[in-house]
Amino acid sequence: MNQNSNTVTHFSRNTSTGALTYQGTIATGSSPRALVISADGASAYVTNFGSNSVSLYSRNTSTGALTSQGTIAAGSSPQALAISADGASVYVANWNAANLTRFSRNTSTGALTSQGTVATGSQPNAITISVDGASVYVANLGATTASIFSRNTSTGALTSQGTIATGSSPAAVTISADGTSVYVANFGAGTLSIYGRNTSTGALTSQGSIATGSSPNSISISSDGASVYVANNTSSTLSRYSRNTSTGALTSHGTIPTAANPSAISISSDGASVYVSNYTASSISMFSRRTTP
Repeated sequence: MNQNSNTVTHFSRNTSTGALTYQGTIATGSSPRALVISADGASAYVTNFGSNSVSLYSRNTSTGALTSQGTIAAGSSPQALAISADGASVYVANWNAANLTRFSRNTSTGALTSQGTVATGSQPNAITISVDGASVYVANLGATTASIFSRNTSTGALTSQGTIATGSSPAAVTISADGTSVYVANFGAGTLSIYGRNTSTGALTSQGSIATGSSPNSISISSDGASVYVANNTSSTLSRYSRNTSTGALTSHGTIPTAANPSAISISSDGASVYVSNYTASSISMFSRRTTP
């Protein structure tokens, strides 16, 4: 995503080496902030912070090429979005409005229909949805909290279950694939908050925190649940942690340099590659990842 040029860049990936090849760009709305792709690979969505909208694209599942399907209105300053694993719901965090817009999604066409909003804390900055679809969590950058919602897996409707304290200025939130752990990157504190999750109720229990680099703003967990990576914006590094898949506890394994001001992380589905987008450097750092001990 290119915030200053209002575009999304498309790369093809060599699945043997992890190398990326530039395939061009496609226009978004003003100041795009986040992108998600549906689990079936047929749709992509982008939040446009400056134009209060979401751009919709159909995606060629063979080539990865995107075709614009127009836009739909969101709330004020949409910052982040997430799509449920069943593909039936899309949620958009509206930074200035302090709420989430809920959209139902046509799983055949990818079209979205607004289903109203639900309140969050101040400056919602990131969203994650549990794989079972029963819980939604939002990092509230301006409130030093994470909002907790239960989700109706039939309708996608959300019900607030209150908030839990985080560190200062929580900027990112993610959940492990097994649903037992939630992690929040605290931009202002330089820490990662660790929570155990009740897989029946979605309730969170604080398990303390661990140090990151300066100004952490993105988190990604490998599909095997064994590794956690955090982008540290101000220190221009990537923190690496091994994760105890039984307890969710993290052990630091230091940092690796990125280019200037990393802002997002993605791990390939095969677990072999890690990619970091660098905001100031206008580049992507590429890392190979060892998938076996």
